[in-house]
Amino acid sequence: EYNINHLVYIGFAINWCLQYSPGNMNDMFRRGFMCSTIRQAVTAVENKISARHELHKEHGLWVTAIQNGFVYDLDDFMEMLGSI
Repeated sequence: EYNINHLVYIGFAINWCLQYSPGNMNDMFRRGFMCSTIRQAVTAVENKISARHELHKEHGLWVTAIQNGFVYDLDDFMEMLGSI
């Protein structure tokens, strides 16, 4: 009805909730939606070794960029919204 075709996921673990929970990016992409995120608006499930450099977050962002949509920087996203 509203011709929505692009979802932006934020606020959860990019490498877990946003990829594997019900209604996740992969599910919605299969339904025809482009699914993106904002780098500064997600976190990740990390461990003692990965936490310092947010390695699992970076991997989750990479997966999003190659599989589902785009990874935006917050400043760029806010600027884009301001031009609408």
